[in-house]
Amino acid sequence: MTKTGWTMRLGEACVLALAVAAFSAVPTALRTSGAGGTFLDGLLVGTAALLPLVTLSIVLLRAAGRGLRGVLGAGAGPTAALGIALWIGLALPALAVLAGLLKALTHHRGLGGATFGVLGAFVVVACALVARRMVEIGQGLVARGVRPLHVAAGGAVVSVLPLLVVAAWLYRASGGTGAASVSAALVDLAIAVLATALVASIELSDRLLKLASAFGVPFAAVLMIAASARLESSPPLGRAVQAGGGLAATMLSALERWTDRDGDGMGAHFGGGDCDEGDPRRHPGAEDVPGDGIDQDCSGADTPRPEAPAKAPAASPGSAPPPSSATPAPAPAPSAPAPAGKALDPSRPDILLITLDTVRADHTSAYGYDQKTTPHLEELAARGVLFEHAYATGSDTQRALAPLVSGKPLSQTPHNRREWPTLADEIDTVAERMKRAGYATAAVVSFTWLSEDRGFAQGFDRFEPVYREEHPERSVTGALATRAALSVLEDLGKKDAPIFLWIHLFDAHERYLEHAGLRFGRGQEGLYDGEIAFVDKQIGQIAAFVSKWSRASRVAWIVHGSHGEGFDEHGDKGHGSSLYEEMIRVPLVVALPGGRPGRYGDGAVSTLDVAPTVLALGNAPLDGVSGVSLLPHARLEPNAPRRPPVLAYASKRVALIDWPLKLMVIERKKQNRNFLFDLGADPRETKDLSEGRPDDVARLVKLATEIAPSP
Repeated sequence: MTKTGWTMRLGEACVLALAVAAFSAVPTALRTSGAGGTFLDGLLVGTAALLPLVTLSIVLLRAAGRGLRGVLGAGAGPTAALGIALWIGLALPALAVLAGLLKALTHHRGLGGATFGVLGAFVVVACALVARRMVEIGQGLVARGVRPLHVAAGGAVVSVLPLLVVAAWLYRASGGTGAASVSAALVDLAIAVLATALVASIELSDRLLKLASAFGVPFAAVLMIAASARLESSPPLGRAVQAGGGLAATMLSALERWTDRDGDGMGAHFGGGDCDEGDPRRHPGAEDVPGDGIDQDCSGADTPRPEAPAKAPAASPGSAPPPSSATPAPAPAPSAPAPAGKALDPSRPDILLITLDTVRADHTSAYGYDQKTTPHLEELAARGVLFEHAYATGSDTQRALAPLVSGKPLSQTPHNRREWPTLADEIDTVAERMKRAGYATAAVVSFTWLSEDRGFAQGFDRFEPVYREEHPERSVTGALATRAALSVLEDLGKKDAPIFLWIHLFDAHERYLEHAGLRFGRGQEGLYDGEIAFVDKQIGQIAAFVSKWSRASRVAWIVHGSHGEGFDEHGDKGHGSSLYEEMIRVPLVVALPGGRPGRYGDGAVSTLDVAPTVLALGNAPLDGVSGVSLLPHARLEPNAPRRPPVLAYASKRVALIDWPLKLMVIERKKQNRNFLFDLGADPRETKDLSEGRPDDVARLVKLATEIAPSP
């Protein structure tokens, strides 16, 4: 081999890095195609994102090899560098898989950590032995006359194929949405490290080295420029790559944040799509004020101001209400014209069901929070009924949302056994029942699990998943959901049938983003409060539209939280892990047409009661539905029955609320652990009364056993 200068070395590194980056970008391309992009675009962007990192790694490996040869003798450098890189590349995904298995099988943090430490040591040692053996096999093949290039290619296939299988498994485990994850990034990194180590040991021939010196750097530069131009011309491509997750997505997201000059969480390049980096109020997902001439959400046009409905003539006392201006005139017939009559009967109102994902009651000003987070919910409560002690059916998303569709707890709802289950077609859903009762049904959903292929669209005439425009777990979807909801109301309001519309607002779910003008302190709790205020702002926009709508006087509102969120009050953060008040107590407001304002606090109610309440409002059948209708309570009827005690569930946990007492049971193999709290005297659940009040514990345990649904 002739002596090479730095230009030849850099060109050679670029050529080798192009091959490694393209190979390592295959998982990124697959995830991008699953998130709405194309495979080729994902491959181009993924290769360009990884190229600088891989090029630098190859240059450093070559330098390390030269240094080691000077200390350990000729040939030691490449062999040692290759062995170390193989060791790291094998150990990273193996440890990631081990951690994933322990997380799924072990619920005790201390035990899980100790097990990971012991088994992880064995995994690291085993990977070192495998890496050493792979290097020895490769050296033996080269000694027998096999070309080093062929050995490296074979080693890449044997080493990286298991990692590609792991990457595919992680993608499927995420529900096919391509959600970004640390595990996917680790697998991508391991693939890149292994491929880099194998390719770095290759020595190009003099002829190839000259070609690499001439064309390596220019070709790499052209590829990176082409990828940048493609991203600039197609912001949805950048969002698809980032939504897919992995190493390239992480790097692209960091570059986007670097271009964020106005602090609104969105950059102007690399898929960010921010149309005005000088104004934090303008970015994708922002609230677009209709008719103000400003494109706040960067959609390309300002949302038109809705036309004011024609004022209907006043009806004389005792006469039938005039037909809505949004309702087409009935066709003439030989007999009297057929009016909207039965379809627009006031006893069957239009129903707006709004689900506030991950909103806990005690962080809403409607429930006395000292920050003004929910002024619009307060306005609804001022003309409706606020339920003081409302509880989610579970502290995790699956248990909390499934009953809104099926009318039953998740344990009684036919579904498959995936982590994010598919609801069975055999379910007679709430929407299907409402449709048979004569309602026009629609849903606007903001979370990827709430999809048609997971069974959530059953019975809806219109199903609008806004997460196809913005990824809900890294961006803002509230404004998109509001826009879609207003469009649905405007369209369905022109028809004769009463309307049932479910609107799911996801933004308060982690991760928390800051919204301009909505700041409630620093840290995670301050951001969380800002997210609650943001979804409350969406309620305000919907309410403003409805107030000017021709059917305003016949709208029934049901607004509730799905579940709460913990901030280490009892040692847990997030949701799904426990059943303390911060995770299951949620807001619930019902405002009926012509109803009286008030509060209901005689007992606890459940979000399981939302479905029967909707069905009762629409005169739809209630057979087979769990929970109880809250209409008597929402109408403040003096003889409204007290609801039976409420149940809530989490993994290996159950809570029963017989207000003001709350029993919480943690299931154990030998003996369950019981906690008893008096929520009236101790709303923060600081004092366990189980030892001093065994009779109450025994009574509530028996009651929970009697009313618990069979799995």
